[in-house]
Amino acid sequence: MDHPERPHAPDVAERESVDEGFSAGWGLQMQPSVKYWLDCHTHMSEKRAPDVLQSVAQWHGPMWGHRLRRHVAVDGYPDRADALAASAKADDRFLWLCRMRFDAPDVKHLERCKELGAVGLKLHNAPLIESGAERRSVLSDEWQRVYQRAGELGLPVLWHVTQRHTASPYTGGGLHSYWKVGWPNGVKYTNEDLLSDFEEAVAAHRKTTFIGAHQLHIGPKRMAALFAKHPNLVVDTSIGCFVAADDTMYDEDRAIWRAFFIEHADRLLFGTDVVVSLASSKSELLRQHFLGHTRFVKQLRLPQEVLTKVAHANFERVAGVAETTQLFEWGALRP
Repeated sequence: MDHPERPHAPDVAERESVDEGFSAGWGLQMQPSVKYWLDCHTHMSEKRAPDVLQSVAQWHGPMWGHRLRRHVAVDGYPDRADALAASAKADDRFLWLCRMRFDAPDVKHLERCKELGAVGLKLHNAPLIESGAERRSVLSDEWQRVYQRAGELGLPVLWHVTQRHTASPYTGGGLHSYWKVGWPNGVKYTNEDLLSDFEEAVAAHRKTTFIGAHQLHIGPKRMAALFAKHPNLVVDTSIGCFVAADDTMYDEDRAIWRAFFIEHADRLLFGTDVVVSLASSKSELLRQHFLGHTRFVKQLRLPQEVLTKVAHANFERVAGVAETTQLFEWGALRP
């Protein structure tokens, strides 16, 4: 019987009996593997459809060797929604989110994005923090209509809500990001205030799924408490759920995260926050950024069902995106 903390691919057990056990023991070391990764949190720097498509092709070409099948760009502002929509229609490896600034709630833009094929809405509190704006502006009547309409349209809201105060040299994060700009501009509120406002929106719109970017910059214990309060809340794995090249998680840390992922298997969406462009899409640095996030998930040694949910199925469920096919251009690399 498979050890619960050392699961193997389901076919390993099948070979014990299929074909009268002819291949029993063949590939006995094989672990659960993803059918494909769907990266739910990325950025696309290009604004013209031809440049977007070239960036997508450059990025995905070699990355299928790591089973990256689709990525979601979060940059569907009004000035580039058409270009992103055209790109998504031309290449099914590319998906995109509608986007608005904190000071520009726009239900009509949201509805137009839906018509163009967007699979969600992205909000980011960085401009709010840096400008010193009133934090509760994101709870205005106009924003409440946006949140409600997003739920009606089946569009999840991916929201970068809070921002750690510390540096994060392990992931390249600077000291007091956003806050060091906002404080001179009069910001007096805290991360706790921003999280409280976010929770207010989540609680008021139960039919809308909210995705907390970067695990909301909180630890697993508090995330679990928020999950218990808000059935329409999920989080993505970007930035915080990262293991650098040549590193291995300590057993104690792995045990904590593994238990959390298994208990909350339906609430965790794979994301990386990579920034794709014509220049970066060929970069080894970008590839390592992506692989640091897959390395984290793979080191948890998750059961097959949980791994599948995190890798792609959870985002497909909350965004209403159909499961897609694998690519079979493997060459000498076999899945």
